[in-house]
Amino acid sequence: MKNKIEKRIEKISKYLKEKEKDAFVILTNESLNWENLYYTSGFRGTSGAVIIYKDSAELITDGRYITQAKEQSPLNIYQQKKTLIEEIKERLLTHNSLKVCCESAKTYHSDWEKLASFVNELTDGTEIIRETRRTKDNIEIEYIKQAGNIAGKALLDTLSIVKERMTEKEFEAYLNYRINMLGGESGFEMIVASGKRGALPHGRATDKPIEKGEIVTVDFSSRYKGYLCDITRNFSIGEPEDKAKQYHDILLETHITSAKKIKAGVKANEPHNTACEVLAKYDISKYFIHSLGHSFGLEIHEPPFISTSGNGQLKKNDIVTVEPGIYIPGWGGMRLEDDYLITQTGAERLTESIEQKLFIV
Repeated sequence: MKNKIEKRIEKISKYLKEKEKDAFVILTNESLNWENLYYTSGFRGTSGAVIIYKDSAELITDGRYITQAKEQSPLNIYQQKKTLIEEIKERLLTHNSLKVCCESAKTYHSDWEKLASFVNELTDGTEIIRETRRTKDNIEIEYIKQAGNIAGKALLDTLSIVKERMTEKEFEAYLNYRINMLGGESGFEMIVASGKRGALPHGRATDKPIEKGEIVTVDFSSRYKGYLCDITRNFSIGEPEDKAKQYHDILLETHITSAKKIKAGVKANEPHNTACEVLAKYDISKYFIHSLGHSFGLEIHEPPFISTSGNGQLKKNDIVTVEPGIYIPGWGGMRLEDDYLITQTGAERLTESIEQKLFIV
């Protein structure tokens, strides 16, 4: 991991030299922006700052985290004695760094104002961090694969004990329990939507009992060493109606067809448009009400986005979801989602450990 951190730091240092900036400040204020602190330092605390200069980098954190920081990070570490902003000021002035970049999208306005008060120039560096994080390295790819393996096994374990009248919240609780028992962490707040609630794309788990024959859509994740997966599967307790099986078959066709369009150099809207074309063939495209996919990693939504408005090109080592879904008011819905690593010639399904079928238990 040390070499990976160093390479990430080098990319940002190169940017500083090209743009004639002195330093890049990555600030984490009680968990806000922990992802970029972790990405550039290996440290996963809730408070601290990484300062990247043209030829070095350092980590500041408070006494709660010094031991942890020394264990996790290869950077030079400074223990916070004053407020974090005051420590950043001292370090920047020590390095005579007065032309500074920071992330406007990830920094509290009050912190931004304080930084601006003691530097000559403060500019937004959000995009350079986004672009640096966008291309996943081998360690990140392996962590995401492992997160997917854990999540898939946890779902199968949960399906083995599911029973009629179990509530959506009980299902969610057991699935999260299995994820943690298998070595992962619970990811984002999962979606568990049964019966007519399946028409809600973001239907959080409720106290509603799961009834026999209902379709249940589960959009879930595990986190492994900071990195997420993003998977959606559908199941029923006992046989569902034939219409549900037909809809799932259509979604599977849509998923496979659109995934085949994914490769480096493809415009980001092309796979989405392909999904719409397949669904239109069956006259149900009006029920597909979101984009086909998005990238993810340390966060669950990262660029690029595979959508109607996706004008950029997909790149090698992007990791994206493919998640066609239909949501029919008064009936329900379903979604089928997997994670793909983009290569020069196509895409590798990272979540292949779990079948793309409609599970009947």
